[in-house]
Amino acid sequence: MTEPDSSQSTGRIESILATLRGESAASRRSFLRRSAAAGAGALALSVAGSNAALAHDVADDDTSDVDVLNFALTLEHLEHAFYRDGLERFDERAFRGAETLQGLAYRMRQDIRPNFETIRDHEKTHVDTLTAVVEDLGGEPVAEACYDFGLEDVDDFIAVAGVLENTGVSAYDGAIATIQRADLLTAGATIATVEARHASYLNTLNDRDPFPAAFDEASSESDVLDAAGGFIVDC
Repeated sequence: MTEPDSSQSTGRIESILATLRGESAASRRSFLRRSAAAGAGALALSVAGSNAALAHDVADDDTSDVDVLNFALTLEHLEHAFYRDGLERFDERAFRGAETLQGLAYRMRQDIRPNFETIRDHEKTHVDTLTAVVEDLGGEPVAEACYDFGLEDVDDFIAVAGVLENTGVSAYDGAIATIQRADLLTAGATIATVEARHASYLNTLNDRDPFPAAFDEASSESDVLDAAGGFIVDC
């Protein structure tokens, strides 16, 4: 398959996200509450009122490797921004006071913020790597958006992190099967396994099953991008 011109893939995703940015603040807050309450995989639910018809699944015949990589990059931008901004806001003292973590052993609690820093760094590496690969393929990498995660405290931060990481696993599971180049397929699979390790850790912190099923459920591109609209705002 011939790759699209350098702006086609990123333009398609950005047009979807531009529409999703029109969601009201009330819709974003409602989505956040529903997602955090539902737990693992909840981000795959569509935001109320978003236009699902704008997005097409990564299984479509005209989807290129650049399309799939830019889809993954969209999620990695969101995840990296979430951890980067959250850790700038919540210091070690805030983590010590989190209600979610009070039942954990002292040694485990001491490691939690440093572990979040490691996850942040992983997501930054994913962003940098996917950006470079898209450019190497002659595409234009999708840019980081502006976000409103609606966080009030570390408990919110931990709950939403669990939602994001479980969604990342299902998103990669749905996307990597459509990658055509073998080396890119391997790279995508290695990112998916790291996201799964993040998800398992976050499930444990949120008092949920760290490995809830024998098989993970794959999510479509349209489901995930619709859901991402719950966090994306005008810059």
